[in-house]
Order: sequence, then C-alpha cells, then structure tokens
Amino acid sequence: MKQVKTLYFEGAGWSEADISKATIGNCRIRTAFHLKDGRAVYLEILGSERTKNSTSVYKWRYTGFVDYCYYITNDRDNDDCNKHRVRLPGAGNGSVEKNVHFEYTETEILHFVNSLGADFDAIKVLPDLGGYRVFPSTRSCQGPDGYYYGDEFSFDPELTARREAVWQHYYKVEKEEGQEYPTFSLWVDEFDPGLLHLLRHYAGDFKTAHNRHWTIRVDGSAELNEIIATAQEVTLGKYGC
Repeated sequence: MKQVKTLYFEGAGWSEADISKATIGNCRIRTAFHLKDGRAVYLEILGSERTKNSTSVYKWRYTGFVDYCYYITNDRDNDDCNKHRVRLPGAGNGSVEKNVHFEYTETEILHFVNSLGADFDAIKVLPDLGGYRVFPSTRSCQGPDGYYYGDEFSFDPELTARREAVWQHYYKVEKEEGQEYPTFSLWVDEFDPGLLHLLRHYAGDFKTAHNRHWTIRVDGSAELNEIIATAQEVTLGKYGC
C-alpha cells in the first residue's frame, strides 16, 4: 500500500479566527519543503474572506494569497526572500507573490504546491500544539539549516491530543480563578516533542506582576492527572521568570 506523502504546514495565525475555523484550520500558514529536483522552498500563504468591499480577485468566499515563496539557498550574504523568489505560475508580469491567489482549500493549496515541481499527495495544516514550526529559535532563517521542513516532519496525533488536554486543563484552571480571558501560554519544546512549556502570567503593579514557567511531560502516561503531576517549575530567563 502506497504511503501518503503529506506536506505539513505550521499555523502561524489565529486558529480561533472565524476564517480559520471555516477553512483549513488557520488563516496564515507557512512551511518549507523540497521539490522533486531537490531544491528547497519556503512558502507562506494568507487566507482572506470576501466582503462587500473586496476587489474582483476574490472569486471565492475564502481566498488564499501567496505572501512569500522563494528558494532556500546557500548564498552569502543570504537574501533568499528577495534574490531567489520562485517565478510563480499565474503571477502575470514578473513574479510578485501577492498576484497569485486561489481558493483557500487544502485541494487548491496542494495543486499550487505541486505546480512548483513537488509531488505531494496531501497537505495538512497542523493545530497550534501539533509540534511543527518552520523557523528554529536558535538559528537565523539563512541557508538550508535555517528552517525545519514540513515534508520531513512526523505528526503524532496521540501526542497532540495529550498536549491539547493539558491546554484545556489550564484554561479551566484560570477560568475558575476568575480570569475572563485566560492568559497562560503553552507550547511544544523545540527539541523534545514530549515536553511542553507552560508560562503563567500573574497580574499586579509594576512591583508585583510576574511570570512563572513550568515544563510538563506528555510522553509518558496517557492519564491527564499523571501528566499534570509531571509539572516542574524551572527558570526561563527570557520571560523574566
């Protein structure tokens, strides 16, 4: 049986936006991947909803616009975003990315990706806690090592479900504490997919307001109470905690 070749996208916008929920899971998506000839490409697409004031390019209720599309090279000094833009099908005069648009669906995005010279069977926009990010936090996005690739990522639905259960837990905790809009942050560790980072924000004046940070393991027990029990408070200096 042939294995489905899937290109994963990072959801880089607000997953709770109406357009995100009505379409493919996020209103701004991005990825890096390889073409059949081995060249690497960075791609970012924005989704937009047609309104009564929209221009004629909005042929569909939800339209996707190519925001960035360029080859990833080893050039130094690296300026791939400007120097190595992909000459896009349908761009008209020149290769201006924003001239290229299509219906904001998985089918049409897949068609566009493959028109560049790829051969994927499917695309998937990952949820916020899916674990994929395009840009490393410790390296600049210059050269092939400056990206994580969506065609090399291995998605783990079970692990993602555990992460989302932790998110729901802390959302409930902060609601019960009286926060109308919970303010905690939860994200997957860049190098350890079984590790979550939790950042909680405690209000106060300029002297008493502070943040606290914990790590939580989600790759052991599937029971939520046991997962929560792994939380360990550790220093995360960049956020003042």
